[in-house]
Amino acid sequence: MNKTLPKVFVLFLIPVSLSLIYVAASWGLADIYYRPALNEIRSWISGKTQIDGESWDRLRLNLTKAQQLDPTNPYIHENLAIAYEGQFSKVAPGDIKAEADREKALAHYLTSVSLRPTWPYAWNNIMVVKFRLDEFDEEFFTAFYNSERLGTWEPYVQRMLVDVGLMNWLEFPAIERNYILEIVSRSLQKQPEKTLEIVNKNGLLDVICLLNKDDENVNKYCKKYKI
Repeated sequence: MNKTLPKVFVLFLIPVSLSLIYVAASWGLADIYYRPALNEIRSWISGKTQIDGESWDRLRLNLTKAQQLDPTNPYIHENLAIAYEGQFSKVAPGDIKAEADREKALAHYLTSVSLRPTWPYAWNNIMVVKFRLDEFDEEFFTAFYNSERLGTWEPYVQRMLVDVGLMNWLEFPAIERNYILEIVSRSLQKQPEKTLEIVNKNGLLDVICLLNKDDENVNKYCKKYKI
């Protein structure tokens, strides 16, 4: 037996072990920045807390540090995107400052789905930020279809698809509008009241009432609003 082999093997293991230690340490440090930011964002999304301008800056700084320490973590990229976009979530398309941060958000959302391509919420967020950027291109439609395909059983995802689809009805090719109507019909089966509120907000209640006249929940809602 060649006695030099164990020594060579040990020499090989040293850099590998050091590399693993460095990676583990980086993940641990990343979590120190990431976990509090995640909790704050979740609280904001649920409506329990409000976040002001300086707090958004702090969130973005901490999440950027986490991302630098753990660059292939899709969750960090997704929440960093939310931190960029969230401050302007109620600002209409066209605002210069909002658009700059929405572009940064889009970049992190795209990185997130490249690392975790089956997560419907990230695709849903790409669809929404593309809408807010007024960009109805292949990237928008890819996000729309992936969001629907992967998020069939996710109520929030379905509501956003209905809202964005109906709000931008004319942006879709005529042949694809039936696809939106199918999404509306599926959403009506699972969450009729909330879906009809979105339909009504977008001024298409008369169309949906006509197309779904055999649906008891739709009929009740339509009669309530005298459609």
